[in-house]
Amino acid sequence: MPVSRDTLFVSGSDLFALGHYPGNPVYPGALMLDRMLAMAADLAGTTLGQAVHVSAVQRVQYLGVVVPGDMVALEVTIQTRDGDTLTCEAIASVAGDARVRATIVCRSGVVDATAPAVQAVGTSAPALTHQQIARLLPHRYPFLLLDTVTTYRPGEHILATKVVNRESPILGRQPPAAYPATLAIESFGQAGVTLFYLGQTGDGPTHALVGLMRDVTLHRPIPYDTVLTLNVRIDRLRSNMVVFGGHILIGDEPAIDVGSLVVMIAPASSASSAGA
Repeated sequence: MPVSRDTLFVSGSDLFALGHYPGNPVYPGALMLDRMLAMAADLAGTTLGQAVHVSAVQRVQYLGVVVPGDMVALEVTIQTRDGDTLTCEAIASVAGDARVRATIVCRSGVVDATAPAVQAVGTSAPALTHQQIARLLPHRYPFLLLDTVTTYRPGEHILATKVVNRESPILGRQPPAAYPATLAIESFGQAGVTLFYLGQTGDGPTHALVGLMRDVTLHRPIPYDTVLTLNVRIDRLRSNMVVFGGHILIGDEPAIDVGSLVVMIAPASSASSAGA
C-alpha cells in the first residue's frame, strides 16, 4: 500500500505553548490532525494523479499527549480504494508509542471555496463575551478559539461563534487558501467544554481531555472573513465523560458535521497529563 512519512519536532518555544496550556504545554490535537489531513490529501492526490480533498474523518483516537521535546513520527497509509475515493490510516507515534490514530477519507475533485450567503450577524449582546469564556476555559491566546456564546441551555445545548480571518499567528506567515477545518473543530470542542462547565456547580474538574472523535463530515472549505456558528449539543453525560455532537455552520449552510466528540473529564490532580 502507498505510504507517506514525516517527522514533527516539538519544542516548548513553539507558538502553541502560549495557550495550550500555559505552564503545562501540550501539542494541540487539532494541529496534529491538520498535519495528518494534509499528508493524506497529498498521498491520495499522488496515487490518483489528480486533485483531491478530504471529505470525512471517520475516527480519531487520542491515545496520549505530545509534549515539548517529543519527536513525532507521522505515517499515513492508503488502506482501501473505491474508484476515486481513498481511505487512509494515519498514526502519530513517539518512540514507537502511538499517540494519535485517524481514519481519513479523501475524494477526487476540488470543492468550491466560494463563501455561501451569510445571514446578518445579530447586534444584541451575547450571552457570554470572549473575556467571560476565558474565565471558564484553560485555553489562552492564541488557542482560545471562541469569540462569543450566543445562547445556551446548561447540560443540553449551546450556540457560539468564531470569526474566521487570516490574522491568527497559528496560520503562519502564509495562511492556507481556506481556514483549516481542524481549527474549526477545535472551536466546536471548546464550545462543548464551555457548555459542560456552565452546567457545573461548585469547584468542578479543571481538565477536559479529548479522547475520541467519530463521523466527521467536511462539506466545504471554510473561507476567511466569515463567522462560524458552532451548534453543539450534549448527547451523553457521565461523571468522567461527556459526548458532544452537532454542526459547524456558515450562515444557514453546514460546513462540518460532527457525529460525536468524546471528552474525558479529569480531576485537577491530573494537570500533568492534560491532553489534546
